[in-house]
Amino acid sequence: MEIVLIGSGSVATHLGLALQSKGIVIKQVFSRNSENARNLADKLGTTYIDDIEDLYMDADIYIYALKDSALKTVLRKMEIPNGVHVHTAGSIPMSDFEGFTSRYGVFYPLQSFSIQKTVDFSNIPICIEACEAEVQQILYDLAKLLTDKIYTVNSEQRKKLHLAAVFACNFTNYMYDIASQILDDSDIQFEIIQPLIAETAEKIKTLSPFDAQTGPAVRFDETTIARHLHMLNKTPEISKIYSILSKEIHSRHKGS
Repeated sequence: MEIVLIGSGSVATHLGLALQSKGIVIKQVFSRNSENARNLADKLGTTYIDDIEDLYMDADIYIYALKDSALKTVLRKMEIPNGVHVHTAGSIPMSDFEGFTSRYGVFYPLQSFSIQKTVDFSNIPICIEACEAEVQQILYDLAKLLTDKIYTVNSEQRKKLHLAAVFACNFTNYMYDIASQILDDSDIQFEIIQPLIAETAEKIKTLSPFDAQTGPAVRFDETTIARHLHMLNKTPEISKIYSILSKEIHSRHKGS
């Protein structure tokens, strides 16, 4: 099987390396940024292009790992090959391919990717969606090379899944960043709270997030909350986040 990667960022990098390790041929990498395209192509030992008109036309699957706003822009500029076309985005509907190709779908790995951090795809859920049964089977077989955690998720469900992931991952990581800033101000290393973070993540494997919630906001400990807000008086935006979250947590748990 031959695959072309359209995109050269974190998702394209990890997906390309993982698929190649399973015997898939990564035939070509495209990126408008020639340096990024070359860097990924070098990692994969393949060719690269920075002009979509030079696209290899005989691949089996074309994987679009692009910013959400870029997909249709690229599709409009290219001659569409006959292979299967899939994007990797959480929030773009599958229907964005309509009018461009008759064989399309979604191959969405539900994970946070950073180029400098390796991942184990066997632990990553892959959500697939396809325009027809034949394409569905192709995507299932491709996902099966990487993981047993394969889910058939339609576009509406995937939008909700992506929204949930933003709260569970992106916003949570920003909370870590705030915590790191607070600790840095007192010359305390962030690693001191890493066991707490790990326990919180471990706990929700056996408890619901609702049941796992602890802290002053649950019981609305006004003395502690006021003390914390006073400590944040030089960072009003963070103080505002603290207040909103505390009120929402208390409201959610009131009477429980």
